[in-house]
Amino acid sequence: MKCKTYYGTCLFKSIHFETAEEGVLTAEVLTQMDKEILIVLESEEENVDFLGFKRYNEGLKEALNRDFSIALVFRSSLFPMPHNPPVKLLYWDFTVGEMLYGGAPPSYKGRAVEVFKGFVIYPDLLPRKLSEKIHVKLVYLKRTPQFISGLDDSIEDPVYGEPSPKVHMFILKKLKVSAAFSDIATGIVGFNARNS
Repeated sequence: MKCKTYYGTCLFKSIHFETAEEGVLTAEVLTQMDKEILIVLESEEENVDFLGFKRYNEGLKEALNRDFSIALVFRSSLFPMPHNPPVKLLYWDFTVGEMLYGGAPPSYKGRAVEVFKGFVIYPDLLPRKLSEKIHVKLVYLKRTPQFISGLDDSIEDPVYGEPSPKVHMFILKKLKVSAAFSDIATGIVGFNARNS
């Protein structure tokens, strides 16, 4: 297992970006035990209602389901964290709400209610029956980490996941980072090693 972790660290250090310049404060390859702990923490968070709906963190689960998963601590004002695809409120696979970044237009042309800055819900699309509400979830979609470049021959299936509050705190503690900046954020990058 040490060899695998070392290989992941070497690959990650090969990524072409200057950590200080891009706002990354620290990064570490997660062990299998770390991944299992994070999956449990994330599952606990999924049982907590947000805006009256359950959550599902597709991005984080995908990032933890790769050969290598790297925890990042960064300054959100400096680091090019991917925002697309945005967080969506889904009724089965149908969008009934979404986070809009950078002036992006809503995907639905009907009535939209802004619940908080940038996040809109489409009331006309929400299920009417209370029994159907269990099929509405706030989904944190998997994102492609655009900040990874130069490793096309070495890695495949890169994905970025945005942690829930419990996972965020675990990463800060594991990587021994105290919140010295107001814009401290965490993320997980996962990728598979490409077979030569």
